[in-house]
Amino acid sequence: MTHPIRTLSLGATLVIACAAWSAGGAAQPASAPGPMSFSAMDKNGDGTVTAQEFAAAHGEQMAARAAQGAPMRGAANAPGFADFDENADGKMTPAEFDAGRQARMQGRPGMGPGMGAGPGPGNGSGPGK
Repeated sequence: MTHPIRTLSLGATLVIACAAWSAGGAAQPASAPGPMSFSAMDKNGDGTVTAQEFAAAHGEQMAARAAQGAPMRGAANAPGFADFDENADGKMTPAEFDAGRQARMQGRPGMGPGMGAGPGPGNGSGPGK
């Protein structure tokens, strides 16, 4: 008869532990994974991002991820302000940001059209044919 009591006790312990863990996680705001948005970098809300705003936002994001123990994969290859400021006027616009992000995504492996060169398996009667 002790087996059902142990099972209930273990179940209750797991429920309490999960509730405590989720409450602890909810108390700490998590930074969104992946690249930052333009509005997150535009600290003064003037519609452009300066090199100083870019550096501050990037530093804040890296510090938040470090505090969470999140992996820092790709941090050394992260784009810099000059990668986005196409006309080198010292201000990044939303259009420059979008163009820079798009160019970076195009350069990633596996981000192009399809799954590789040439036809894949099948008879060619898939959607769009």
